Amino acid sequence: MLHVVQLNPISTQERIHSLDMIRGFAIFGIFLVNFPTIMGMADIKPIGYTAGVDATVRFLYDLLIQTKFYSIFAFLFGLGFYLFMKKAEEKGKRMYSLFVRRLLILLLFGVLHLVLLWYGDILHLYALTGFWLLLFYKRNPRTILIWSIGLITSFALLMLSVSSVDLPTGQISLQPAPFNGLLDYSAVVAERIKLIGSLLIWNSILYQPEVLGLFLLGLYAGKKEWFRRVPELVGKIRIIQFISLGLSAMLAVPMFIYYVNADVYVSEQIYGYIHLTGKTLSVFYVCTLMLLYQKQAWRKRLEGFTFVGRMALSNYLGQTFFSLLLFSFLIPNTASIPLWVGTIYCFTMYMLQILFSRWWLARYAFGPMEWLWRCGTYGTIQPLRHLEKRPR
Repeated sequence: MLHVVQLNPISTQERIHSLDMIRGFAIFGIFLVNFPTIMGMADIKPIGYTAGVDATVRFLYDLLIQTKFYSIFAFLFGLGFYLFMKKAEEKGKRMYSLFVRRLLILLLFGVLHLVLLWYGDILHLYALTGFWLLLFYKRNPRTILIWSIGLITSFALLMLSVSSVDLPTGQISLQPAPFNGLLDYSAVVAERIKLIGSLLIWNSILYQPEVLGLFLLGLYAGKKEWFRRVPELVGKIRIIQFISLGLSAMLAVPMFIYYVNADVYVSEQIYGYIHLTGKTLSVFYVCTLMLLYQKQAWRKRLEGFTFVGRMALSNYLGQTFFSLLLFSFLIPNTASIPLWVGTIYCFTMYMLQILFSRWWLARYAFGPMEWLWRCGTYGTIQPLRHLEKRPR
């Protein structure tokens, strides 16, 4: 039993809610990053903008958002793997078979998302990478941490070496090609179907090492029960928070210098720093949220993130679906949308997702896509409505 000093312990349900809160926070950042590529405003890789306000917005994206939130989301996936396996093991269920089925259904969601809506889907990569986690569940935390650090560091070194190559700004198209996600929809879907095999293989080869490293860090956190021991770890968390913020500030200096001095701001020119701050700043974000959640007043303020995080899969897919539907009908060339307008839209859309998630979860135990995922995992129709009325 934990001995808690000064801070009040939180219940098991609240501990789960703290993870949902961080997951909801990550979903918001991922939406901000994904929206420009969903609309055709930018390639999958970050690209610079030269028009006044958009140049500043792009720089702030790179400084505070780009690569930061998928790192958090991947970390939470690994932690979720541990919690899923541990719960299944305690109940005497076939945990490996269940998780394989869970991954296969996630892969199906990802492939459908990629083919029908957007080629930037991340779910298929998580599903394919998730199979490697099965090799690590029984390993000791030290081994898992060594593998995690090794994979994350190796990928970071690769990104640094690639970003060190000078990229002539004349090769960058500053005006994105006209785009509309629903124009010639059947032809676009057919093309994606043709490319699905190569896309899955290429994404697996290129990105799996880093994603697996982040998964393993989450698995390590689960085995060490970080989120169950926050009150007793407050001092260490604050040290990590301070160090990660300091490293992020140091890495931000060359990014800021480049932004101020560049005639044409191109994100690829400083992508090595963008990638590194994606790791340091994500640690700072997670530590900060963990500490804030220990305070009752902040739990209430962060509650909106919790609602969205409990329906993370539904909200992630909904962001793509409704954004494409709305803008493709209203604007013939969605690539012409200014980045600052897209940012305002993302904030507005996310507020609506908070309201909808709160409304839905007051009536149902799971989000709609989470329910389908759960039914497929266990092979039976799961109850969707609350089995008993819960206090609000």
